Amino acid sequence: MTINSNPTPSVKHSMRNKQRGASTVDVMIASAFIIGALVLTILLYPRIVASKNLGSFQVDAATISSATERWKKARSNYTGVSIPVLCAQNILPKDGTICGSANNGTNTNSYGGNWTVAPASNPGLYTVTGTLPNDPDVIAELADAMAPTTRGNCQSATGCSTLSTTATGVSMTY
Repeated sequence: MTINSNPTPSVKHSMRNKQRGASTVDVMIASAFIIGALVLTILLYPRIVASKNLGSFQVDAATISSATERWKKARSNYTGVSIPVLCAQNILPKDGTICGSANNGTNTNSYGGNWTVAPASNPGLYTVTGTLPNDPDVIAELADAMAPTTRGNCQSATGCSTLSTTATGVSMTY
């Protein structure tokens, strides 16, 4: 009687099939994780974009406000201030984010709208306006976010005398 140290062909075949099944389960689990991550990313994308736009709007408004105050220097008031003036005097960065290609603030805010700055009814103050032609549904949230930055330092847009909204824009007085 000779003992064959090699397993029989049926045993070898049986072991291979078990390993193939385990490999398939591993691939299915990995695929489920990848698909889950992809679905989560797709579902969160609108919120991420909305947060980015809000943050960019706030930063741009603060940049315009700072540039306007630097423009005033020793002038008695803000008469004559505008985005084209701030861009022409290189007070606002000419990297295209606020001034734009025409140096006039057109179509340069994060919502696809325009930036303007002008003296307020009291020329010792100025008003920065951002339009939102592509996303008017966010005006209320944006106004509440901007209210504390205005001259009135309001807690919300409701009842804030230094912030006003229209159907397509927000005006902030500083």
